[in-house]
Amino acid sequence: MPHPRRMTPYTARAAIPFFLSPLCDDPDLAARMTRACADVLRSGVYVLGPQVRAFEASLSAMLDAREVVAVSSGSDALCLALAALGVGTLGGGRADDEVMLPAYTFVACAEAVLAAGAQPVFVDCGAGGFLPSLEAHRAAHGGRTRAVLAVGLFGDASGLPALAAYCRMHRLWLVEDIAQCLGASCAAPGEPARMAGTWGDAAAMSFYPTKTLGAAGDAGALAFADARHARQARLLRNHGHEANEHLCLGRNSRMDELQAALLQIALETFPEALARRRRIASRYLAAWAAVPGLTLPPDHVGHAWNYFVVTLDSGVHRDALADALAQEGIATRVYYSIPLHRHRALAAVHGGASLPHSERLAQCSLALPLYPALNEGEINRIVDILPMALRHATVAAAMTARSES
Repeated sequence: MPHPRRMTPYTARAAIPFFLSPLCDDPDLAARMTRACADVLRSGVYVLGPQVRAFEASLSAMLDAREVVAVSSGSDALCLALAALGVGTLGGGRADDEVMLPAYTFVACAEAVLAAGAQPVFVDCGAGGFLPSLEAHRAAHGGRTRAVLAVGLFGDASGLPALAAYCRMHRLWLVEDIAQCLGASCAAPGEPARMAGTWGDAAAMSFYPTKTLGAAGDAGALAFADARHARQARLLRNHGHEANEHLCLGRNSRMDELQAALLQIALETFPEALARRRRIASRYLAAWAAVPGLTLPPDHVGHAWNYFVVTLDSGVHRDALADALAQEGIATRVYYSIPLHRHRALAAVHGGASLPHSERLAQCSLALPLYPALNEGEINRIVDILPMALRHATVAAAMTARSES
């Protein structure tokens, strides 16, 4: 997970954290998970055992029977997805293989491309939202492009149908990063809706605690359309080992039994948790539809609402709103304060060209609390406080502008 730009303080009067795990909120769920951990510890099998296999089967059933491979983190899932498809040197491809990916996302996406032995090509967001447009992908598509990494940012999978069609037309691999949009769905025109994770050749998932399906630590998984790619990923996650022989060179990306057991339980309550996220998002969207100076996220059908991210008129307005909400005990976070191509570690990879929409969103966006453990009183407080906080923020931003002029 990214380090937030700010961790806003909470007041004792009505502290609403940015995220609260169900383990902290639901005693019955915590008790079930505690018993599951004890069962694993007593079993003596701690890595890649029956709990992992059971979780893979359950997740496969959710993802249209795609072959699922459980791994140790979402970052490893991204890397192994590309390697299993033969993109980059780790999977037997070329060092100059290029992968198109959003500039406005978490750094693990770019790290995974580089770790797979390929080259990232950053794509700008569209003018009207957080996702890159198809036109932006066309502009970034070059002669060495092998794959597209499509990120369902904040829970929005609406870009997948068009990207899947584009990749089929141009014979590119499509890897879906559904770390933030597991449970989302979308549809091509005139066709029934399909789950995120079933559009591409591979899907990578993170189960970091703040995701729509969260573990009690790091864990991840892959889902493949072709069982041959899944078999390769199984080799790569365990040092290329099979039947007492190392058939290829891989890495240690194994999921442990404890996380698999906890995820099995979380998966049982996942539909209810997803529905809760959608109800909260609907409250926010309806309540703030006419609030001036606030741009709400696109409300696409099937959105999973991992995060609820609004956009302000400027970075000064964004920071002032975060401060105003903090004074009321409402925590916020910034996803993401610097687009990938502007990070020092990745600037040389990109080459210095501006990606203006990503750069603006990095300055002006703010994530508000949205998670199933929010109670009705907390939701009402957030709904009521935000317009007032934004008015205070607007005044503060104007004062800042005058002082700097």
